[in-house]
Amino acid sequence: MADDVVRSQVAGLRVECEEQARKNRLRRQFWRFTHAALGLPAAVLAGISGATGLASADARVPAAVLALISAGLGAAVTFLRPEVHQQAAHARRRAYLALEVEARFALTQAASRGDPVPLTVYRDLLERRRMIIAGQVDELVQRIAVGGASADAEATNEECRAAGSCASPGRR
Repeated sequence: MADDVVRSQVAGLRVECEEQARKNRLRRQFWRFTHAALGLPAAVLAGISGATGLASADARVPAAVLALISAGLGAAVTFLRPEVHQQAAHARRRAYLALEVEARFALTQAASRGDPVPLTVYRDLLERRRMIIAGQVDELVQRIAVGGASADAEATNEECRAAGSCASPGRR
């Protein structure tokens, strides 16, 4: 009974990760569009206003208006920093996709052994999700790179030995 609860929680987490990855892909697209929609007109209007201002003395007022609009768009790009939001959404998306793969792997591994998903694996997945939500994506990547796979394998081997359910010491 408890085995089914942990398995269903991990399956639910996997689905949630898929959804969050999709949402972050859409956020990245939004911020990419915002960057282009504000930055390109700002650059074009700055060039046009300069050329208009230099063309004749009568065109100073329209050139000044174009320069003000360009400055406003440039300030909006600087204030909103869409490239930063775009990069953050991309990093979160990659982190959620990696977490989804980990959850899928945990479910597959448990099913192939005929064992329940270990509670410690679920706890680790939740901790990784917490780090993504908290914006600690860089720390999460560093943690996985430094001790991720080998630490997880050791924990699984330790659980197998404690439960006595592994057929051989090399099996995970």
